[in-house]
Amino acid sequence: MLPYLNAEISFIRAFGNRSLLLFFLCVLTRSGDHFGRASALGVSIDINPGIIVVFGPVLALLLLISLKIEADTLLLAREATLAEAGKLNRGFSKVSRWTYLLFSVPCAAATFMTLQFILKLVPSKPGCDAYHWTQQFTDFSFQGGSPSVYCIRDVTDGTPWIYPPAQTYIYIACVAACGWLTYGIASTWYQRRAIPPT
Repeated sequence: MLPYLNAEISFIRAFGNRSLLLFFLCVLTRSGDHFGRASALGVSIDINPGIIVVFGPVLALLLLISLKIEADTLLLAREATLAEAGKLNRGFSKVSRWTYLLFSVPCAAATFMTLQFILKLVPSKPGCDAYHWTQQFTDFSFQGGSPSVYCIRDVTDGTPWIYPPAQTYIYIACVAACGWLTYGIASTWYQRRAIPPT
């Protein structure tokens, strides 16, 4: 039983750490400041809100995929540890809405960053004042790529190229996938717990 409890604590810790990372990235996107350079494994990139917004939804999806894999592994560990695991939760299927709220943090971060992409990261040629956010869905003139400007403090230095509207639809698909993974983890959370329902 102790190895399972350690695995459950490890999952909760990993989920908390990843949620805090995504929350921190969401906060950084609203600052509008150029953060400097980050380097890892010999690769150095400029960090600014535009880069975070472009890679944020995909990062949130990848983190949720890894959490779903860990949650499934946790279920297998529970069934291997508890001989009567299937009987403990028989007839108990109600999941607290607080569980859904807790597990929705990465999905909310992906949604927030997708909204930042739609509302604040625009092609630099028309600029912030001449580009309406609905064009992120309908304007195919930039589908070949365009330099971008982040409309909070008009940051252009180090912002990535964007590819609307295809990129917009990909991020919406990322948010939908995050919602599906969140539901998959939260709806069966009671089966992954070591404590039987009361």
